[in-house]
Amino acid sequence: MNSIQGGAFQQNNARHHTAIVAQHALQSVDMLPWPSRSPDLSPIEHVWDIIGRHLQRHPQPTLTVPVLTDQVKKAWNSMRQTDIRHLYDTMHARLHACIQNFGGYTGY
Repeated sequence: MNSIQGGAFQQNNARHHTAIVAQHALQSVDMLPWPSRSPDLSPIEHVWDIIGRHLQRHPQPTLTVPVLTDQVKKAWNSMRQTDIRHLYDTMHARLHACIQNFGGYTGY
């Protein structure tokens, strides 16, 4: 992995991030200190949560990858623009809450 000029990487110290292979791959990257179990501020995590809740409403479990792929696409396409806009509009408040709580639970 090449160093990113002027860039820094942030990860949450999850087990797969602290594995030796991951640490080796990231040795030339500047890392931001970040406490484990911090709230995930990335809007995409909230999008995955919305998709996951949509998938849980299916009456039968998904048994194949193609069916799951189709269900995820349908969930993605059915997301309301207002939900996406809300995630965007609340980003500043989520960051502020995270700072105020020193990286602890924010309720988001």
